[in-house]
Amino acid sequence: MVGIIEATGYKVDLGWLDTRVRDLLNDDNDAAPNMRIPYLLSRGSVLASQVPTIGFVGFYEGPYWGVMELQAQFLAQTWAQLKPTKPMDLPDRDVYKSDATKQMRVAMKEKPLQIPQFWMADYVGLMEEFARETKTTRDDSAFKGQTGPAFPSRYQGIESSPEAKEVIKEVADIIRASNEDARFVAAAVFTGMQGIWNLTRKIESRTNTPGGTFTGTAHFHPREPTSAAYYTAEYLYVEEGTFTMDTGLSFPATRRYAYRYNEAADKITAWFVDEDNETVSTLFNTWNFFAPQDKKRGWMAKGHHWCDPDTYRNTCEFRFRGAKIGRFMIQYQVEGPKKDYSHESWYKRP
Repeated sequence: MVGIIEATGYKVDLGWLDTRVRDLLNDDNDAAPNMRIPYLLSRGSVLASQVPTIGFVGFYEGPYWGVMELQAQFLAQTWAQLKPTKPMDLPDRDVYKSDATKQMRVAMKEKPLQIPQFWMADYVGLMEEFARETKTTRDDSAFKGQTGPAFPSRYQGIESSPEAKEVIKEVADIIRASNEDARFVAAAVFTGMQGIWNLTRKIESRTNTPGGTFTGTAHFHPREPTSAAYYTAEYLYVEEGTFTMDTGLSFPATRRYAYRYNEAADKITAWFVDEDNETVSTLFNTWNFFAPQDKKRGWMAKGHHWCDPDTYRNTCEFRFRGAKIGRFMIQYQVEGPKKDYSHESWYKRP
């Protein structure tokens, strides 16, 4: 008789098993139950050496789909090789043994603060191990050998499906785009801009209009996108400070923009706001990101906007510290019948 039982709960409850079977699965003199490792199964939490005719798929801690598919193949192949004689013994190989499970139980009891969130955290190792045991070929056709992420579609064997091939290509294209085409940089930049910045700006004029220096603060206020059908996230940008002209005259200055992020296009745009200082008006600029040629510089972006009768060209640089922006720069070159100036703004965290 063969039975398959599906269980999708959040805690282990195998009370429906015969007590003799549960005792064999436990195979331990310690009476105290271990909720994380209730039964001593083989490496990969698939088989029990004391009860070789019972198996588990997905009965472990960690990312699951890839391991579960290979666990199922491993279990089917193992049972297919067993001879219908008594007693039914599993082969004497490490992958079938429960030594690692026993050791982890002891560690959880003696050194609980040193146990990771997922005690079976070696996802890639488990995938590779089960792939070897089941003679499943890893598809490296879209990658440079043993590189790239481990995911289920790569472990389909020789007879992989067209759908698996499409997924592999899609993942490889995304990785290439993130390395070469600045894919996802706009999203990281937009997230990193949120909050308050110290702002310094130098304006250099090439006409009779004097330039000067602005010092103050800039605040990217997150708010609900005012056009949710097209934009994933939005900031109301507010800068306030003091502008000191080259002549020595100083006065308070402020300006506002709306910054928007479009996830589908992976682009950041800047917009003017109306006189109410909140409503989004006309487009001011679009940032197109690219990797810098100089590796000492941060991620770069360029934009171009014609605001009749003037032309605005801008260059941005975003210097990350880990996942956060340490500082960034926005530079504009403005040319027109009555305008010819440049200004460079640096934003640093207080």
